[in-house]
Amino acid sequence: MKNFFCLIVVIVLLISCENLQTVVDIDLPTHEPKLVVNSVNQVGKKWIAYVSNSQAPLSNGSFDFLSDALVLLIYNENIVDTLVFNDSKNRYESNLIVQQESNFDIRISHPMYNTLNASLYPFQKIIIKSFTDLQYLSSETTSLKFTIDDPLSSNYYMIGLKAFLKHDSTTLDYDYLGREKDRIYFDSDNPSINQGQLLGGKVLFDDKLFNGSSKEFNLTFDSYYDIESDSILLSLWSVDYAFYNYFSTKIIQSNNGNNPIFNSEPVNVYNSFLDDEGKINGYGIYAVSSIDSVIIYPN
Repeated sequence: MKNFFCLIVVIVLLISCENLQTVVDIDLPTHEPKLVVNSVNQVGKKWIAYVSNSQAPLSNGSFDFLSDALVLLIYNENIVDTLVFNDSKNRYESNLIVQQESNFDIRISHPMYNTLNASLYPFQKIIIKSFTDLQYLSSETTSLKFTIDDPLSSNYYMIGLKAFLKHDSTTLDYDYLGREKDRIYFDSDNPSINQGQLLGGKVLFDDKLFNGSSKEFNLTFDSYYDIESDSILLSLWSVDYAFYNYFSTKIIQSNNGNNPIFNSEPVNVYNSFLDDEGKINGYGIYAVSSIDSVIIYPN
């Protein structure tokens, strides 16, 4: 009789454990769409802005760019330029070129949404002070070293390498820099780079470990690019506070995307469009960067 009772208990437990999933109904608040703006600008190019609207968390709606917004560049409360929508690129464009000392505000308005305003953060363009010839570390690894002088302030950087194969032009012009060639994924023993964030083959990092000093970086990569390329393009971006924080937090959030909900920390992606009280009027980024590039020829 005792054995029969134990068998019944075991069967009941197995049945109750057959489905270990717990369904929790969440009463989500009504979604209030807001403007979403992506305005990442580069010195030497035209001002641009992509404008869309936010979607509800569980929405299956299509993502659309808005072509009927009003996008203004502002300086000292005066309108400097009105950006025009480019249908072929789904973005607003200005005729003005981004200058190194540009400190324009941006204002985006639409009859269905709150008006957004944001200002730029100041930053300095840092140049590549010196670089060395490519060095073979082994039959499979090549080394590239370069140096910068970092100012005594908070600065943010991004590094990228590209290889131009031997049948390509080696003339340094805008067409040459603009062509999409083999991106080189590299390693480094530098703690600053190792603590940085990988952004499309580039590395985004800050200067906390070398602030105000002359800094040498050592990048290592596959020797294939040294052998098969007639030149390698080294690019150093100086980026502002908004650029660094937006993409750093966005990368961290994306890396948490496939983790179980209780095994990852929530990450708030940096938002340029907060009012003075921290209220969210919309979402997105308004930032600027500057690039310095050198071409290095294999031995």
